Amino acid sequence: MHFLGDADSTSTGYGGSRRTEKAFIYSLRNKEGLPPFKSMVKIPSVAIYMSSRYGPTFGGKPRHDVYIADKANGNNNSYAKLSSSYNPPSGVKNRRKILAGSFRFTPDEVEVFYLL
Repeated sequence: MHFLGDADSTSTGYGGSRRTEKAFIYSLRNKEGLPPFKSMVKIPSVAIYMSSRYGPTFGGKPRHDVYIADKANGNNNSYAKLSSSYNPPSGVKNRRKILAGSFRFTPDEVEVFYLL
């Protein structure tokens, strides 16, 4: 699972949602055997969620599309699903398992790219 975001330069502060129409989540491999896909943000006002209490987070509250917990490599509090803020690709059978193989997971590596 990979993420790409470009937060609006007018955003201020350290917590809360950031607007961008350019953010997307992409996957090169998945448990359903679908070809590589890119899921574009469908609600730009909550594309990226920033907090000093946890890791990279995409999508709005109360339930983010992708949430990486604090100290994520030592717990399974992180979760991923495509449904509220990002468009799932066509043909997906289980939006809660398509990105990580299960709804809750323990990442061993997370990559987030930011375009300049």
